[in-house]
Amino acid sequence: MSEATDQQMSHADRHDLDKLVRWKSGLDTTAGDGAESFPACAIFLVSPEDRASHDIFRRYRSAFECMGGGFHHLVIFGQHGISKTLMAFLAELGMEQESVPLLAISPLPEMEAVTGSAYLLTLPKGEREGELDESQSWGAALERIRNAASGRSSPSFDESAGVNIGAFRHGSLAGAVEGVLRELGEVA
Repeated sequence: MSEATDQQMSHADRHDLDKLVRWKSGLDTTAGDGAESFPACAIFLVSPEDRASHDIFRRYRSAFECMGGGFHHLVIFGQHGISKTLMAFLAELGMEQESVPLLAISPLPEMEAVTGSAYLLTLPKGEREGELDESQSWGAALERIRNAASGRSSPSFDESAGVNIGAFRHGSLAGAVEGVLRELGEVA
């Protein structure tokens, strides 16, 4: 590996680990306080080359902001390089690096009885050509989150729409985040 690649990966590792720690802090702040009303967390697992998926993340960020979602409702790992955090989160979902780019949606416990579940959506690889097609599974998922945020429905998904149901190895989103931190040698 070249020195430039080593430095880039170190930057990616530092960047994603810092984001993971801030994300956990946000999740901890709202857990169990009764004030949480946002229906889901969306976790984007990408590579730097997946520009189309980065653009989808930006669509989610704009939509989440309009719906009142916070930083802890939306996170992206791998944007600056394949980091140890990204790899540990993939392992938490039982996925391999070949699965990237991937969107994992975790309904918040108030909205879903099975808190250990995650809805997994494959995202487009590489650059995008033309406009983003919101009729794809990521667009349908965003619409379901919008409906749930407005109180019209639960953010549940079915597998027929390009969504696979996965499970967190540590039983819940909070457990997954703590497990990844432990795996990376950070105090959870």
